[in-house]
Amino acid sequence: MGPRLRRKHLAIYFTAILLSCVWADEKKVTAQEGATVTLQTGDSGSHSDIKIVWTFATEQPNMRIASVKSGTVRTDYDERFRGRLKLDSRTGALNIKKLRVSDSGVYMWQSISSNVLSQSFHLTVYSSVSTPAIKVNSCFVNTNCSSLTVECSVENSRELILSWFRGRERLKNTSSPHLSTRIALPLEIQYRDGDSYSCLAENPVEEKATKLDTEDTCLQNGESSSWCQTEGTVRLVISAVVGMALVVLIVDYMRL
Repeated sequence: MGPRLRRKHLAIYFTAILLSCVWADEKKVTAQEGATVTLQTGDSGSHSDIKIVWTFATEQPNMRIASVKSGTVRTDYDERFRGRLKLDSRTGALNIKKLRVSDSGVYMWQSISSNVLSQSFHLTVYSSVSTPAIKVNSCFVNTNCSSLTVECSVENSRELILSWFRGRERLKNTSSPHLSTRIALPLEIQYRDGDSYSCLAENPVEEKATKLDTEDTCLQNGESSSWCQTEGTVRLVISAVVGMALVVLIVDYMRL
């Protein structure tokens, strides 16, 4: 193996070591859609002879989006980021405003001079959480129509969890990988049991809740209450008729 080929192999080897160190030190950053985030490099200040480069991609950051060279800042490499990037020419910190879900990915900062310094950031942008909606599905008839089923639903988004709470106790929850669908979570509750119920939709950066007052819900939902009362009356009548029929059959059997 010639000296030139040996040097080439050594360069590839050390580059692989450098990249592995960079990826191992990747910082996790989360933010909400529409917000502003600043990727801090930790550099106290750059000299005029240092070149700074920011790259981005969904997995491996190979697309240049911003740079500083000889004190000149440039942030117009990619149309998707136009007007939304601000690069600090002294520290190399990158500011991204009006975040979009599509901005999620890996960002890499490189400071190039006699030495090469690198830092990577894994940014995850979450959609705004919608306020969950609650509706009464039906009443269950006991002796006094004391329970009902309700359903909470919300528009789905990345890593969203929908939960039912009784006070501070989480009763049940659900989630779905299908982001284009609406997710729903039913619950059977006891009417006028004195407990406070709420439905919570949350992701790692935001949460929204809707409270359910069981007494107010039943009082306001006249159709369900009426249905319960009517159904209860019908069942009582049927029970009475069946009872009378059984009495008649028993009396006839005894006569026979």
